[in-house]
Amino acid sequence: GPLKLMRQEFIEGFAGLMREHDVLLMPEPVYYGGTTDRSVGSEDIAAGVRAEGRRAEALATRADCGDRIVEMAQPGDRVVVMGARDDSLSSFAAELLARL
Repeated sequence: GPLKLMRQEFIEGFAGLMREHDVLLMPEPVYYGGTTDRSVGSEDIAAGVRAEGRRAEALATRADCGDRIVEMAQPGDRVVVMGARDDSLSSFAAELLARL
């Protein structure tokens, strides 16, 4: 739901705050069943960010994003992990830090 309702706001927010060398990596949203609208996914957001001249990739899973971060990260880089209503993000971030 939020991706569909706020698609343009997400695109503008990410693209507007990203700097030249920043990269957005976005996994597909996790759907917990019910009547969740799946008509807008991570590729829709990533494509919009790319259209604004920034680098963005849509990946299938959070694990894929972690692998890509480990592949891309260089000394001195900053990695921001964020999401909504997901209690496991801090564990993912800690595991990612250990891999880096």
